[in-house]
Amino acid sequence: MIVHMKATFQVNQSELICDDIMMLVTTCKQHLNQIAKDNGLTAIQLFALRAIAEGNNATGKIAQILHCDASNVTGIVDRLTLLGFVTRKESPSDRRVKTLQLTKEGEIMMQDALKSLPSKLGCDRLTLQEAESLHSIISKLISTQ
Repeated sequence: MIVHMKATFQVNQSELICDDIMMLVTTCKQHLNQIAKDNGLTAIQLFALRAIAEGNNATGKIAQILHCDASNVTGIVDRLTLLGFVTRKESPSDRRVKTLQLTKEGEIMMQDALKSLPSKLGCDRLTLQEAESLHSIISKLISTQ
């Protein structure tokens, strides 16, 4: 009987954690949308900039990360190029392939745009031990994907 109650508790606790994660995702999306808007971008443009900043310089890879078609990425990158945040360069090995890179302005904008996120999400209020624990837990959850 105790084992059954424990299993029920674990299921309910897991459901509660999943609900908390969904609330956190919603909060993150709201803040990221506002950060993007404050910087004259859409959220998807901000996510594309982050993907490029992480070294993903092919439109196909960025499409994968953004969960959209490569043709959508072309439009997103067009706008980011017009804003001066991204450059396209021909691949030395294949002229049909374009690689993407953040400009200096793009790097600065990304750093500035995301600087406010820790305070908006409350991460700056965590103790070092809480931050390390949270990071460890999130890493564990992500690695199960």
